[in-house]
Amino acid sequence: MEIGSTPGASDIHKIDAAPARPQAQSRARAAAAPAAGDSVDLTDGARQLQDLQSAVAATPVVDGSRVAALREAIANGSYRIDPQGIADGLLAQDRAALG
Repeated sequence: MEIGSTPGASDIHKIDAAPARPQAQSRARAAAAPAAGDSVDLTDGARQLQDLQSAVAATPVVDGSRVAALREAIANGSYRIDPQGIADGLLAQDRAALG
């Protein structure tokens, strides 16, 4: 049995790049646009949540100065591991998680 090119197989990977119909686009815009006179009042809790989300988004994921300090301590041999402190921290997390 010979497996060859299937007629029309090259059409399988084509993507329909035709622009959306103007009618559908205008309906989508109308649905997304707020009507004149509409308003939203946020509760104090919702405003606080928004502020917290903004603060978290603005906070860097990595504290560069802390990383640099740890690298320096490791490089000069002054970094010491505190196994008791690590164990205490893990136990405290477990206690907090379990209630």
